[in-house]
Amino acid sequence: MLMSLYAVAAIACGRPGTNPFSPRSQQGMLRVMPEPVSADAAGNAAHFSMARDDVFARIADRYDLLCDIFSLGIHRLWKSHMARRMAEHADDTVLDVASGTGDIPLRLLRLDRRPRALWVTDICPRMLGLAEAKLAGQGPGVRFAICDAENLRAFADSSMDVYSMSFGMKICDRQKAVSEAFRVLKPAGRFYCLEAAHIPNHALRALYLAYMDWCMPLIGRVAANGDASAYHYLLRGVHRFPDQAAFAAELASAGFVSVRYVNLTFGIVALHEATKPAHSEVSQ
Repeated sequence: MLMSLYAVAAIACGRPGTNPFSPRSQQGMLRVMPEPVSADAAGNAAHFSMARDDVFARIADRYDLLCDIFSLGIHRLWKSHMARRMAEHADDTVLDVASGTGDIPLRLLRLDRRPRALWVTDICPRMLGLAEAKLAGQGPGVRFAICDAENLRAFADSSMDVYSMSFGMKICDRQKAVSEAFRVLKPAGRFYCLEAAHIPNHALRALYLAYMDWCMPLIGRVAANGDASAYHYLLRGVHRFPDQAAFAAELASAGFVSVRYVNLTFGIVALHEATKPAHSEVSQ
């Protein structure tokens, strides 16, 4: 059976400003450091707290390798699919949250339709530094920010055309992260989230989870040099993240319309898409 990715992604960005491109940065990187967040926050499937465990800084240099090992490389196909979907609407300003080492931005920039401006964001400075190195030479429209997905205080209301997150929602307070995504998107802006899902076949899902519970600690301990956090959050998030329909319902409850999802690789992961209502829809 295929292993799943879900290699621990990072969280990302911070609060309304007057202009999404105006905050001053040091050496091209905006720093908006979050306050500590309780792991007991409702909706945090992995029960993760950056204040308690800075796991991403510890595994940053091995992050891409872990992604390949945990997914047998299939995460590359999932992320490429997401980037192609984003490219259909990413003509202007894009905010990628929980960017990790920059896989989604890199794939988006390699496509023909490049965004005018692309913000690459993560809560972990070490991870974001690797993303900056990976995206070097991609043009002046690429900008970097260290911030928190649950409080995007660096970005103004209705300032982004596209919001994206890949494998980071399971370690966030979903209500806060989705609310912030809705706030920063322009009317008719597009939301994309690639995340762990529930295999629709119950028997297959049970086998898959049993396999992960048995194999992932062994694989993770070796690949992460004995760092148990690298797979504990992964397993907890995969088990507890809501199924596709439930997360789609959460997006609709937050105000999004045209909510849909597509299962990938038997439903091991799903790509969720939604739209912030246009002004006319909001007023009705």
